[in-house]
Amino acid sequence: MLRIFESEEAVAEAIASEMKASLEHDEHPVFCLASGSTPQKSYRKFADQLTAESRLAKLGIVSLDEWVGIDRSSEGSCYRMLYDDLFSIAGISDEQIEFFDGTASDLQRECARIDRYIEQRPITFSLMGVGMNGHIGLNEPGCPVLDRSSVVALSETTKQVAQKYFRERTALEEGITLGLNQVIASKRVVVAITGERKADIVKEIFSNRESKLPAQYLLGYGHIDFFLDAAAARHLDRSLAEELTSWEKA
Repeated sequence: MLRIFESEEAVAEAIASEMKASLEHDEHPVFCLASGSTPQKSYRKFADQLTAESRLAKLGIVSLDEWVGIDRSSEGSCYRMLYDDLFSIAGISDEQIEFFDGTASDLQRECARIDRYIEQRPITFSLMGVGMNGHIGLNEPGCPVLDRSSVVALSETTKQVAQKYFRERTALEEGITLGLNQVIASKRVVVAITGERKADIVKEIFSNRESKLPAQYLLGYGHIDFFLDAAAARHLDRSLAEELTSWEKA
């Protein structure tokens, strides 16, 4: 389903409510969360809603992606962004977090470690952002739809856009990421797209069926909703978008 909200603030409030509901009602809640600027407000609002009675101690966090070669303590790492925006604020401990190590000497073993975690503790709630090129996690346009975690080559668009997360220009060539099918297999998925800067890619996702962007593979599932603000949806043909998102996968 496609939901268009008046503002980024309203999108954040809706997402925070979804996170709270999963935490309260799923027996073994496991979140898979995108890092970056889009979900920051959602994480703050979720943390603000937590009380002493919240089941936060039962929450598990599994990594969506990380830059290869970047230590997790480094500014700009996916872990560091989530630590600053959520983990440290909400009081989520290291023991609750299973995150890719982009500096591991054996990255295939690192992929297998995260895959085993998901097999043992399936994801109950995923929050995805969408890159300027339509990527999900670090599943780039043109990559196959993966069933498992993988090390992938980054697109030139991702390399350039990601520089905003680092103080100095940083060499980025590869990423380590969950496969799209692992995200789709989550019990509940929300894809958040906000801001006028995303208006062109939103139009591409919902209007050009030939693009085969990673974000488009998440269309048509009953448990996956796209949350947009009005700025991101400004070029959208809403009737066509609603038709696409209402498809049910066979």
